[in-house]
Amino acid sequence: MFSVPGGHVRVHLNFMRWWSYLNQWRGPILGTLTVFGGIGAAIVTVAARRGGEWELARLGAITALVFAALMILFVVPPLTRSARLEAMRIDLPVQITGGGWIFIGVFLVVAFAALNTGNNLLFLIFSLLCSTLFVAWAAARSSLRDLVVSARFPDHIFAGEAAPVIVTLSNTKRVLPSFSILIEARHRIEDAGTNPWARRWARPRYAKRVLAYLMYVPRRAGVEQRVEQIFPQRGHVLITGFELSTRFPFGFFRLRRRLSARQVDLIIYPKPEPAGDELHLLPMNAGRITSARRGTGHDLYSLRDYQAQDDMRHIDWKATARTRRLIVREFAAEDERRVHIVLDTRLHEEADGHGDRSMNESDREVKRGPDVGRDRAVQYNKEHSEERGKEVKARETLAARFERGVTVAASLAAHFIDERAEVRLTLGTEAGHYGVGREHLYALLRRLALVAPDSSSANDEPPAAHWQRLAPQSREAGGNHVILLTTAAPGSIPSNIWRTSHVIYV
Repeated sequence: MFSVPGGHVRVHLNFMRWWSYLNQWRGPILGTLTVFGGIGAAIVTVAARRGGEWELARLGAITALVFAALMILFVVPPLTRSARLEAMRIDLPVQITGGGWIFIGVFLVVAFAALNTGNNLLFLIFSLLCSTLFVAWAAARSSLRDLVVSARFPDHIFAGEAAPVIVTLSNTKRVLPSFSILIEARHRIEDAGTNPWARRWARPRYAKRVLAYLMYVPRRAGVEQRVEQIFPQRGHVLITGFELSTRFPFGFFRLRRRLSARQVDLIIYPKPEPAGDELHLLPMNAGRITSARRGTGHDLYSLRDYQAQDDMRHIDWKATARTRRLIVREFAAEDERRVHIVLDTRLHEEADGHGDRSMNESDREVKRGPDVGRDRAVQYNKEHSEERGKEVKARETLAARFERGVTVAASLAAHFIDERAEVRLTLGTEAGHYGVGREHLYALLRRLALVAPDSSSANDEPPAAHWQRLAPQSREAGGNHVILLTTAAPGSIPSNIWRTSHVIYV
């Protein structure tokens, strides 16, 4: 009788995977069973008491107490942590400060003592504390009423660089001023890694950014303040509104008020870096080499007689006066200054051979016996968790390398634009056009600010097809310079690409 070891290997691998998935749901399943067990024991206890079965009622009560203790130990703490997180997400208009909690504690102690003793002095102190609460609420609410906020952001913002923002707060109240106003901008957080279906039904999350703090705003007046904001990462920031808050007058509570505003769409450019080691081997003098032919450059090529089609601005008046006939200057042509920057958006992951290792170990477990294989499931779960941690760390490293590639591409574009070269940017297969000048540079930086790594192609498309698709983007005619930035390992790029391009490994 013959057996196929491969079938046993697949069975054990499937068992290990299912054990790992079951381990993730172990806590919720056990908690649910504990709750239902306690409810069932309580129902049995009540039914036994009504039927006169006192021994069964006693056992049911003991069982219900045991289930209650298990719920206190294992069910309540996770629910408490989840409730705390949900409470932190709830954005209430009133927030209690540290001093406010002390005030509430004193308030409750005085109220309890006054009700139990009936002391008039304690009732007087209690009424004073109540009036303090009312005054704090009324003063804070009055400070936040009838306020108008506006903020002016610069046209071009670079990541990690201070951007000047002008914040204006206008108080339209007729009588009362406003005190101690904190102005914050609200922008939505995009969960790029979430499932689109889950992202559709999930509650949107917002982040707040402190803009300015104004101590005093007079009535029927406005106060303008210039502040500097630093956006640490490139990308897209959508300002959806503002939030005003104050702790005036006692600092026990922080009262907040949201103001809707016209959405402000901010594009955070990657910050170009000065020319570094990456630029030492690049064509820095593109366009500065004088050619041995006539053209429209800046270096003098020769002098000749004037012809009807010549430009009058090229007449050499000194030579004309000396020879008594019109003489024009001819200039030497210059090589075209064209640079094509190609950013490979694919995240190149290196194979680590974990699957072969797991298969060989599972084969050995089959030879040892099924009992050892079941014990191996626990070890597999631990190793699987460690491998998942390594994979997460590897993805973070790849993302950091991709961000480095974006920064290098921005630095190259800024460098060659300053060198008055024509620059073209290609992101993956999304090609651009050649251009010069600051406006073209800002257009390139805008594309780099919004580019995202193409992780789907890394998983689905084979490397050969990827390089074949990218090859037309890395070939240029006419002596133009092509610079390819990629996260691929050295030696993995086909020869037809690195022979026609200057490759920078990020």
